[in-house]
Amino acid sequence: MKIFSKGGPQQPTKLQKRVEKIGTTDLVLWAENALFVIGKNLTQWTREHDDALLDEAHMGAEALLAITEELKKRNHGR
Repeated sequence: MKIFSKGGPQQPTKLQKRVEKIGTTDLVLWAENALFVIGKNLTQWTREHDDALLDEAHMGAEALLAITEELKKRNHGR
C-alpha cells in the first residue's frame, strides 16, 4: 500500500477511505495500538530477523501515518 505518490492529486487509498469513516476516539485507540504493534514487531525482529515481522511493523506504520494525517485534517477543520 502506498500513501505517497509523485505528481498531481492522488486518489485516496483504501486505508485512507477507511480512516475517514472512523470516529476520532476510535482513531486514537487505533493509533495507540499501531504504536504497540510497531514496537513489538521491531523488537521481535531484532531477535528473529523474520521479514514477516518487518512487514507487520511497516503496515502498522502506514496505518499510523494515515491516522495522524486524518486527525490533523480534522483538527484544522475546526
